[in-house]
Amino acid sequence: MCSVFMYVLSFFWDRGNRSIAKSILRIIIYINFINIMKFRVVIFSFLFAFSCETQDPEEHISWKKKRYDELFTDDGYLNIAGLYPVQDGNYLMGSGESNDIKIPSDLPELLANVSLEDSLITFIFNLPVILNDTLEVESLSYNFYNIKNSFSLGSYVWFVHLDSGSKAIRIRNLKHPLLDTKLVIDFFPYSLDYVIQGRYEKYDTPKVLSFNNILGDSYLDTIPGIIHFNFGNKDFSFEPTISPSGKFFVAFEDLTSGKDTYGGGRYLYILPEDENSNVIIDFNKSLNPPCVFSIFTTCPVPRKENKLPIKISAGEKNYDGVLFSSVYQ
Repeated sequence: MCSVFMYVLSFFWDRGNRSIAKSILRIIIYINFINIMKFRVVIFSFLFAFSCETQDPEEHISWKKKRYDELFTDDGYLNIAGLYPVQDGNYLMGSGESNDIKIPSDLPELLANVSLEDSLITFIFNLPVILNDTLEVESLSYNFYNIKNSFSLGSYVWFVHLDSGSKAIRIRNLKHPLLDTKLVIDFFPYSLDYVIQGRYEKYDTPKVLSFNNILGDSYLDTIPGIIHFNFGNKDFSFEPTISPSGKFFVAFEDLTSGKDTYGGGRYLYILPEDENSNVIIDFNKSLNPPCVFSIFTTCPVPRKENKLPIKISAGEKNYDGVLFSSVYQ
């Protein structure tokens, strides 16, 4: 169309009708402007769609921040200063070399005598300590399966840790010297391709099976059902347990494990199914287990049923930063 207007413009210009020619020129400029704007709208729409696909939505940004912040809380995994497996028997607990439970060097040489018998644990301390942030005590016996007590002295807190088949005394330093370290956790680019609708199939009779943790301990846990999903036009499934929060919990491996991601697999939490048995699997929220940050942990390892023969290039990548437990090893 512009070529026709250009021909007419030349016709009137050559014959001295300059006012008509100028009017035609304005029309040509206007048409070109409209075409340019249309092109820019197309380009903008493409770029916007692309950015929506690859940039983190606000919800995911908030989730990552919460994940990061929780690692630094008093109950997080970064301040752990020791993990000491215990069985029935008597133990000396202190910083001295001859102790059975050798705790960090800035604690007393002999802090306590500890004895276990079945579910009963007894602490007899060599100096007063604080029980549950409130009461000063010098000794205490209690059922550690039914009662969750903690003791503190200075910035240190210790308690009986029961998790994933492990029975141990865990100690934290709330002023851990590495808590000021900047923690860098790398992620794969966010992708909607890894937000998948799955289907939860509840078992008529839940499975009670043996699981292993990273320390080699075994324990029993319940699998209430199976989650089916489709990825890349192929069907897959994994079997979750139930976390204390009520969410499904899956420890899984995939073809990125030991390469781009941690060799011991990653963790994923999934909200319970809706009234139609549908679940949303967001692999962008795949987590490194706490054992990448500290050896004083009891991470469950994935069962063979949860080892996926595909790449899940989403969520957290392998962590290669400082090992927070190194201060006390």
